[in-house]
Amino acid sequence: MAYSKITLFMIAGIFLVSSLNVVYAQPLDYVDATLLESGHSGASVQLVWNHDDAVSNYEVGCVSCMPNFSENTSHDEIVLSDVTSLENGKAIFYVIAYDDNDEVMVVKQILLQLS
Repeated sequence: MAYSKITLFMIAGIFLVSSLNVVYAQPLDYVDATLLESGHSGASVQLVWNHDDAVSNYEVGCVSCMPNFSENTSHDEIVLSDVTSLENGKAIFYVIAYDDNDEVMVVKQILLQLS
């Protein structure tokens, strides 16, 4: 009798686990910004984010930079040079994830204290 209950629980557990959907992280679930170096003409900043197979490319831009600029990449990281900050010392970046149809999937804004 004890073996039949254990078997029943094992079958129920296997059924429960197999019926669950696999959960994936959303595009740009996390974005990490790191100041690599700072100089008179600007700073170098590395942005890294989580990988997502549904994303075909990213647009990464600097809002606080004068002039504003953006770069495109298909990788999960980028290094931006000549980054400048606002008067409060913060740099403002954005990352836009696009799908295969060039539709926006998600947008993240990132703040980084440069000074």
